[in-house]
Amino acid sequence: MSFLFPLYLLGALAIAAPILLHLRKRPPKEHVPFSSHLFLEKTPERLTRRTRLDRWLLLALRCLAIILLALAFCRPFFRSLSLPGEEDAHARVMILIDRSASMQREDLWEKAKRTAREEIARFDGSDDLAVAFFDESLDLAANFALWGTMGKNARTAAFDELPAEAGWLGSDLGAAMMQSAELLLAEDTDKPVSRRELIVISDFQEGASRDLLQSGAWPEEVSVRAIPLATETPGNLSLNLAATPARANVEEEEVYRVRIRNAADSDNAEATMRWKGFPETSMPTTVAPGTSRILTSAPRPAGATRGILEITGDAHTFDNEIYVSPVSARPLRVLLLSEEGVSDEAGSPLFYLRRALQPTPTLEPIVSAAGSLSEAQLAENEVIIVTGTWAGDTATRLQAFAREGGLVIAIPSAKASSDALANLTGEADWTLSEAEGKDYALLADLDFDHPVLQPFARARIRDFTKVRFWKHRVLAGVEPGPETKVIATFDGESPALVEQTIGSGAAFLFLSGWEPSESQLALSSKFVPLLFSIFEHTGFSIRSVATLYVGETEYGKPGFYETPEDERSQLKAVNLAPNEGITESFDPASVFPDWGIPLIDLSEEIAREQLTETQLARLESVEKEDNQKLWKWIILVVLLLLIIESWVAGSPLKRHRAAKQDGTSPAPAT
Repeated sequence: MSFLFPLYLLGALAIAAPILLHLRKRPPKEHVPFSSHLFLEKTPERLTRRTRLDRWLLLALRCLAIILLALAFCRPFFRSLSLPGEEDAHARVMILIDRSASMQREDLWEKAKRTAREEIARFDGSDDLAVAFFDESLDLAANFALWGTMGKNARTAAFDELPAEAGWLGSDLGAAMMQSAELLLAEDTDKPVSRRELIVISDFQEGASRDLLQSGAWPEEVSVRAIPLATETPGNLSLNLAATPARANVEEEEVYRVRIRNAADSDNAEATMRWKGFPETSMPTTVAPGTSRILTSAPRPAGATRGILEITGDAHTFDNEIYVSPVSARPLRVLLLSEEGVSDEAGSPLFYLRRALQPTPTLEPIVSAAGSLSEAQLAENEVIIVTGTWAGDTATRLQAFAREGGLVIAIPSAKASSDALANLTGEADWTLSEAEGKDYALLADLDFDHPVLQPFARARIRDFTKVRFWKHRVLAGVEPGPETKVIATFDGESPALVEQTIGSGAAFLFLSGWEPSESQLALSSKFVPLLFSIFEHTGFSIRSVATLYVGETEYGKPGFYETPEDERSQLKAVNLAPNEGITESFDPASVFPDWGIPLIDLSEEIAREQLTETQLARLESVEKEDNQKLWKWIILVVLLLLIIESWVAGSPLKRHRAAKQDGTSPAPAT
């Protein structure tokens, strides 16, 4: 046994105090009055020192308590006991490197790789080591098993061969750290682990997602060493698209609302926005550090088909451009399906459909026809119009098509079966039959609040009385509800136009055909706007090509990309995620402990490596004593001894024996 503070053993000399007190003769405390002594003066008692000790047990308890108390202050420990990790145990370490877009600033990526090499060199071959990169997801580049048999130099060489570069994705720091911690805990090994350590090398930008760290519980077994990286030049200006103003048609000027953000650590407030390659569109502006500003861009120049909005005046240019595709008419593939045979003769549904669906400034329909439905046609088309009769298998596939977001327009004929309609709509209670007994029917109960009929709500165009229906079907069993909307009826009786929501798509039922022998609908002025209103309601309308972000598509960096779509190439714009431009750093040393993440102080480890052998031996003694904590058990024994001592000192039997030895009689109990 060794002692951390051996000088406290001198405190054991305090046992002389109870020994001297036991040798001291004390006058009797109990007196019995006698009548014959009442008139005698009391002679002062003469005290003499005892020549022998009495009550050995009480003395021994008191002396032992003092000795143990001095021993506790000496902080004893067993030097022969090894600390955890001194012999067979080893470290398990994961090095996590940030490769998000913000790491492209200056030489941050080179700093990250250099720092990773230094960290790899700190561990020998007996330690488990793994390397992972992260952006929006975690990429385990070298696992524990792969590097388990490598030495220090081999690991460094293997790291240099890893195909990793800073990319253009955003940063999900929280998910990467939580997944790394799970890997450190889940890895199986036959060797005991002295510590589990996660080393995070990153710029720790404010734009990085940290939701999982705030909401999840960090495992106590995993300690974190955070190594922040910083640029030499402070500040950053970032540009991202805030909104695209609505347009009535593609002929209007294209302007965009953009947000310019200036980092809080910036020393510059001046910026200029313009269409790249068109200096005449320059718009100087001022954005104070730590603030953002929304501006409306200059109209897109005629020659900027591949328009790029940019800002200048910034040292870090990775987030200074926005790629904006031009507004164009939306291509829409429409398939007319007729299993009874496709005809393009005058008066056929295909005849009217092709003449109704002409290209407009907002939509470019592409019409085709087929007598059967193939998987390729289901994948290629966005709208399927089915007429006449159709098989149950076709109806089932059409329902699946609508469920995935497609639009089905069904025009059943007099021969169509209720079962085929049920397979399409999923409503088994609906029954279909042919209407009889009238020369013609008119539309009634038109729901002008429904989005399809809202364009006809104005007084001058809401009159449908000139549209007559010579033949129509009677659909029974329809119960309007959240999924089923009856938009119009025939003379207030059976439904004429029904919308049925199916999954993320829809089916519209026309209960009368478009041929002149069935109705006058295709010949009326209401037909074309009605079709386009249905397309508008179901999401097929004018739009700018959606602004996509890196990570949402297969494209790995911002820019313009042409993809084949609807028999022609479509220009897509891919931009950097807006949060990646928020480059101010947060301090992990102050933030992580608040979330229960234990941090490792690297300066303490470096200082330990610089200690002498004597200082290391002393530090080892401190660690062993702190690990064993024998003084706590000694204090507990002292407390037990004091309890026993108090009981022995206050025992009635002991008092009686002590009084007898002093020549006095104990006082009678009252």
